[in-house]
Amino acid sequence: MWTGRTEGDLAMAPHRAVPEATVGRLAGLAGRPVSWLHQVHGDGVVVVPAGDPEHGRGENGDALVTSSGTALAVMTADCAPVALASSEGVVGAVHAGWRGLVAGVVQAAVAAMHRLGAGRVEAALGPCIHAECYAFGAAELDLVAARLGAGVRSELPGGGPALDLPAAVGAALEKAGAELVHDVDECTACAGDRYFSHRARGERERQAMVVWKA
Repeated sequence: MWTGRTEGDLAMAPHRAVPEATVGRLAGLAGRPVSWLHQVHGDGVVVVPAGDPEHGRGENGDALVTSSGTALAVMTADCAPVALASSEGVVGAVHAGWRGLVAGVVQAAVAAMHRLGAGRVEAALGPCIHAECYAFGAAELDLVAARLGAGVRSELPGGGPALDLPAAVGAALEKAGAELVHDVDECTACAGDRYFSHRARGERERQAMVVWKA
């Protein structure tokens, strides 16, 4: 599930004590214990084992996977939240910004799921910034395109380079051998009444994506 303004700020400040109220709200969304990370825009994946639902809390990384009943959470305010699932009961949650996508975080998460016994992996993409709002440096866009293909290139309505983040996620999933089966298709920058956006409004608040095995 994906939250928005209605559910309030669910940011986890790095290297600070996490408010118990925030932990409780996250766990309440799933009705079970929840694990999260100190997100660093890399390719680190944390595996949450059965019997240790607090494993990974506050560790550096940008993806969580598990075959247990623990809920997994990532926080975003423009980056792409990607939910992963397999029929074998292995699930994953990925925080995918452009640096993480270049580093291969999606592929690393899918590979970790396969090691836990997942077969075919399906993905769902939550709200994130879209190309019409994502002004991007030409040099950085070249880096993303070199990794994920020319389909990530776009332009702003008034001209200038832009990154198509959903296209980048789709390309990363294809490289990983996973299938995108659902896209919320909402832009966090455009939908200011529903989502927080750091790039569009300089907001420090974060929405969450919470994933768990049914």
